[in-house]
Amino acid sequence: MMRSMSSASKSDDTTDDRSGRERSRRIAIGILAAVALLFAVLNFEDVKVDLLFGSVTMPLVIVIAGCLLIGGLIGAYVGRRGRRP
Repeated sequence: MMRSMSSASKSDDTTDDRSGRERSRRIAIGILAAVALLFAVLNFEDVKVDLLFGSVTMPLVIVIAGCLLIGGLIGAYVGRRGRRP
């Protein structure tokens, strides 16, 4: 009986540790997102962007937002592939 209690407490400790890490991860993502948003909003001037098929002029905030979106999608894809057995 003592054994089952100690394994239950270990399970609770592991769950608490995971929830703490998840909370810290979400806070860090929120802070990074806020900093990125602030950085993007402060950059509204038009810039020339050279693409493979030509060049366009657009606000820098759009370029920053697009790069953040592409980076986030790549990060999410790589993170999911890394968790697969």
